[in-house]
Amino acid sequence: MAERTEVIIVGGGQSGLVAGYFLKKAGIPFLVLDEEARVGEAWRRRWDSLELFTIAEYCELPGMRFPGNKNHFPGKDEMADYIQAYAREFDLPIRLDTKVTSLEGLDGGGYRVRTSKGDYEASQVIIATGAYRLTKTPEMAAGLSDDVFQIHTGDYHNPSEVPGQTVVVVGAANSGAQIAPELTRTHRVLLSQGSHLPAFGRKFLGKGLHWWGDKFGLISKPLVGERDRLHKKTILVGPSLKKISRKYGVELVGRTIACEGRTVRFEDGRSVETDAVVWATGFRYDYSWVHLPVLDDDGAPVQERGVTSSPGLYVLGMQCQYSYGSALVWWVKDDASYLVDRIEEFRRRGPARHAATAGAPVREG
Repeated sequence: MAERTEVIIVGGGQSGLVAGYFLKKAGIPFLVLDEEARVGEAWRRRWDSLELFTIAEYCELPGMRFPGNKNHFPGKDEMADYIQAYAREFDLPIRLDTKVTSLEGLDGGGYRVRTSKGDYEASQVIIATGAYRLTKTPEMAAGLSDDVFQIHTGDYHNPSEVPGQTVVVVGAANSGAQIAPELTRTHRVLLSQGSHLPAFGRKFLGKGLHWWGDKFGLISKPLVGERDRLHKKTILVGPSLKKISRKYGVELVGRTIACEGRTVRFEDGRSVETDAVVWATGFRYDYSWVHLPVLDDDGAPVQERGVTSSPGLYVLGMQCQYSYGSALVWWVKDDASYLVDRIEEFRRRGPARHAATAGAPVREG
């Protein structure tokens, strides 16, 4: 028999925990389902030297201060430990080692969530599985010889994992620009850049970049009519690629256009025989387990500030879901608080009336 509660949150990262914080304050029964063995595990799996480019003050979740100097840049394990402590501090009901395999509607309203540990049912569901779920590697990777080592940044930990002498880092956004310099300690490193990215220092006048974005209201500003454009726009936070090249000896090359055997070819006409490739080519979302008519042609939820057309179904933590900050640690509280207000409204009205008055969300773009 399925276990039943009022609200189920799928995903126990920072977005899901913040939703749980507000639900608990509102006195609404809920459960958080997460596939990891412990809270914060997604952060712990990232590369060893990873530092957030957000100062600690803006890594805080509502109700709990981030430890240490508020102006320092936390490492990935600090972030993981903080999230784990947050779940303990507020005694959030989390079922770990519970992988969600399917989300389906129930006759008469509500939802069934099928998992590796059995079924759950709830009147309302928040999907908070994050903006970055699966690694994304281009098809050209298949052209490399079997003796060329390949790894994605989602699986990379440190330079000792990368064999040989020459390594190409494909992708020069924040991950690639952080990993390439540390690889120069043991390798010849080529950093392949596609489109030009504007670079901003992590601090300006002693304050973190996100401090300025907050004070001027740039990060929390609704992205009306420009969500799709900003979703694809990236900035480089930290030193520019030219500074990285000068300081660490990283060789800057053009966009990677082909991989043949041991050879990687670049758009600027250059090529190199390489021993390894690090793919810093980003991540993609995965909502294939959502068996409801709320996904667009690309498989992403159609939503309006997290509210879908399916009564009582919400998404949280998507990149540029409502504002530029929707997938950022500090700002996720804005969308989470908004959704809990909608959840309370749903409970007061009842599913039928809610469906009649909510209307289907309109995709902006």
